[in-house]
Amino acid sequence: MLIDFHTHHHRSSLNLINVQVLHVSAETRSQALPNICSLGLHPWFMESSWQDAWHNLEELSQLPQVIAIGECGLDRNCKLPIALQTIIFQKQIQLAESLQKPLVVHCVKAFSELIALKKQAKPMMPWVIHGFHKKASVYQLLLEHGFYFSFGAAILQDQAFVADAIATIPTSRFLLETDDRQDLQIEQIYERAAQLRQISVNSLEIELLETYGKLTGN
Repeated sequence: MLIDFHTHHHRSSLNLINVQVLHVSAETRSQALPNICSLGLHPWFMESSWQDAWHNLEELSQLPQVIAIGECGLDRNCKLPIALQTIIFQKQIQLAESLQKPLVVHCVKAFSELIALKKQAKPMMPWVIHGFHKKASVYQLLLEHGFYFSFGAAILQDQAFVADAIATIPTSRFLLETDDRQDLQIEQIYERAAQLRQISVNSLEIELLETYGKLTGN
């Protein structure tokens, strides 16, 4: 059984756990949700009048098919002021804690702030940095502060620090994803990750199923 922990596309297969990520708006309805999904308020799509979307997220995230909160987080490249992003992110941290669901984190140029928020919140639920592809020093710092990781297309590229991260990261601290890449299959990510870790794809499948179960309770 393969797990695509973070994808923006619907894919159906008997041997795939496809965790589809949706940004919640005020108009999102439960009938539109996939069988397995992660819901959040993404900083790219938030407006100053975000409260209606937030109240909808509070309701929808209680449904059993919602296995995680997010993606959500901080992004210094988007137009929403970082102070407002932080308020919205903190509410989603609290929501993840109250529902006992992991938090899927989007972070761009704000890792110091992210670590500070995690220290402040002292969460019981895991925080998963999705699509990680930053330099080794950032990776080591996040690992030391208890973050989990979801690796995607970056591991197919010739980036030594990402390859080293995959090769050496503790078994229970990562998952794999395709994100928004419709041209990418999760099988490709598994094959490369298994190669880097010098294990079989079957062994990797077993490891990641166990990690997914611990993270989500499923």
